[in-house]
Amino acid sequence: MKTKNTSLFLFALLIVSCTQKVKEERIEEIVADSSGIVVNDEHNAKNSLDYIGMYQGVVPCADCEGIEITVWIDESNYVLFTNYLGKKNKTESEFRGAYVWNDEGNTIILEGIENAPNQYFVGENYLKQLDIKGNKIEGDLTEKYTLQKKSNVNVLPPPLPPEPIMIKDVSYHPKSIENTSLIKNKWRLVELNGKPVVNNNDDKKEMFIQLNNDSRYSAFAGCNNMIGGFVLGDEKSLIKFTKGASTLMACPDMTIEQEFAEMIEKVDNYSLNGENMSLNKARMAPLARFKAIK
Repeated sequence: MKTKNTSLFLFALLIVSCTQKVKEERIEEIVADSSGIVVNDEHNAKNSLDYIGMYQGVVPCADCEGIEITVWIDESNYVLFTNYLGKKNKTESEFRGAYVWNDEGNTIILEGIENAPNQYFVGENYLKQLDIKGNKIEGDLTEKYTLQKKSNVNVLPPPLPPEPIMIKDVSYHPKSIENTSLIKNKWRLVELNGKPVVNNNDDKKEMFIQLNNDSRYSAFAGCNNMIGGFVLGDEKSLIKFTKGASTLMACPDMTIEQEFAEMIEKVDNYSLNGENMSLNKARMAPLARFKAIK
């Protein structure tokens, strides 16, 4: 009888032990599955931030006043504008393409750019330019490599117009003396559509247009930077501007800028009188008047 009771006890103990082992294995399986879910649900810039939009900033430059950078990002593509400030020759460039994320999901890599920085760490409403190897730029100037988000626009700007076909050096143009004066000066906007221009932008940055010897122009009319091309006609004082592009900042009052953009598309000739220049259509009253900036 005693032997029988002992056998029953050992059998019960075996069942309890097996049940406990099954429970432990099940718990380990659940823990393993849970840890896997946590890894898959890890937060990073790619899946947590509203990063699509337009970013701007001026980063340090070794041989110029700074590099003005504008980056547009949509779901999978980018547009990058760079402008080397303070240089006389052509300084503006445009790059377009797709971008990819690094393995950590916190940095975008702009494809198609070689021998130049093409990686940007993505933060809350900013991009941080990394060095050419993808490392954070250290030192006193580290904050200078930050581009601030300016808008949530998710539509990339149109491509710049093709380079106009024209004589590249104005010295060979039939009106070389007058055209040299037209191009060598930077022109401050003083009147638009017959009304004096009042500069109401906060930083009082002068509104201007500047024509370069490579058939490109740059302009500012109160909010956004504008760029495009132009063609000089062989006949007296003829000029035609091609449709350009601009940054996409939103400002409280963009009336002057909108009128300026419309004016550029209408112009077909110009007039020069010493330090004064006007852009005109046919023989009507000038659409805009400018004064040379000293």
